Amino acid sequence: MTETNRAQHIAQALAQHQQQAGPRDTMRVPLRGNGELLEVIEIPLDLPVLNAESFRIAPSLEEHPQADLVRTDPYSSAAQRVVADLVRASHRHVDGLKESLIDGQDQPGLITRKGKLINGNTRCVLLRELRAEGRITTSTIRVAVLPADVIEPQELELESVLQKQIEHKDTYNLVSELMMLKKLHEDAGLTDAAIARRLRLRNAQRVTDMRAVLDLMERARRLTTPMLPLTAFIQEKDQAQNWFELLARVRETDQREGRQAGDLIIGRWLLAYILGFNSVHKLRHAYGEWVEADVVPDLAEGDDVSATIAEAATAAEPASEQPSTRPPGVELLGDEPSAPLTSETTAVKRLLNLAVTATKAGDAEITLENGESAPAVEVKEALQASVGRGLAASKRRSLAGSRLQRPAFGLTQARSGLKEALDALDEVAELPEFAPQRENVLLLIDEVTELLEKVAEAAQSDDSDAAEFDA
Repeated sequence: MTETNRAQHIAQALAQHQQQAGPRDTMRVPLRGNGELLEVIEIPLDLPVLNAESFRIAPSLEEHPQADLVRTDPYSSAAQRVVADLVRASHRHVDGLKESLIDGQDQPGLITRKGKLINGNTRCVLLRELRAEGRITTSTIRVAVLPADVIEPQELELESVLQKQIEHKDTYNLVSELMMLKKLHEDAGLTDAAIARRLRLRNAQRVTDMRAVLDLMERARRLTTPMLPLTAFIQEKDQAQNWFELLARVRETDQREGRQAGDLIIGRWLLAYILGFNSVHKLRHAYGEWVEADVVPDLAEGDDVSATIAEAATAAEPASEQPSTRPPGVELLGDEPSAPLTSETTAVKRLLNLAVTATKAGDAEITLENGESAPAVEVKEALQASVGRGLAASKRRSLAGSRLQRPAFGLTQARSGLKEALDALDEVAELPEFAPQRENVLLLIDEVTELLEKVAEAAQSDDSDAAEFDA
């Protein structure tokens, strides 16, 4: 069906609707101030075209192999099939919504005079599915029709506002919401204050920060090879607070130490995020030098796979991998020359790339830096184990307070652990089945005894240079 045919059909349906006697089906939408009352009509399910510019599908469309087709010819059959798949996949409660539609459509969609759905795309896709499956007999969809003089910026505003009204809909994920704010600012020309009023957000600064979070995501995804897709930041449960806390730290570091230091902050944080440590209480400890101080040494003491990962992460950069000299004249642009990569930056970057590769590879094998192959699952498990212990160590340091307080805190933790070990030994030491474990426990006792002797020696030292405790 052509655009002209769609427009004619909608115009005829509106005319018939307006000729009906008695109350007519209408819907008020937040358009032009206090809102407008729109006529609600029924049209064939096959008539509407899905909105290829919907905020809901924007993150997934960015990396879709047929994205150019959708953008250049959005209403073609091929493009509409792509949009339908993305619409369905991006709704986090699609099965529940589909089942609810069997009993009828509670809320009408919203359509332009030319037949483009502004709201109700998911419902249209699912109604078409239900009809194809023979689970419903209806072949129409209820839609409210926008006035003919509505322009594209107003369409963008309407979509953003309507998605804040939760019925059977799924609110946008965090990435979709951030892309929506960017489009409202850049394409619809709205100020951050106007966006905040329309979407009932806290204030204009909140909108400014949310748009900055999208820039931060773009910056983060470019730190890895291969580059992360934006959809990597879509979680079942959005944790916007994680991103706001990271944004604050990166802004401060960029200003104080420069962009490369800010990238290092992001890289350490992103390593934990990619490996599944994405809750607020975990990521709050993914700051400081925890990767270099805890994760790399932990890997080095692990099995063959872990040790190989650590060795590759800390290997010296070959001369060919060093940053090349910038072309003559670039300094005229006013940019500072990039600082040479440090060993800390290199280690974080390599672990980060390996985490992305292992996560993406699934059950396949991947090649490590030394040329050896290893199952991606084993590599990911090794990284997750060491990163988990690294975050725990970072948390302990945070709880311990200043350097002056950390020795006592560490010993307090060790004392608790030793008491637990003693209680456990009292329960199992005489059991025959404990015999295979006894030798390993005795070896651990020797290691702990040796460490305790070193701790006692350090604590009793009068040499301030050998044991310097700074606050």
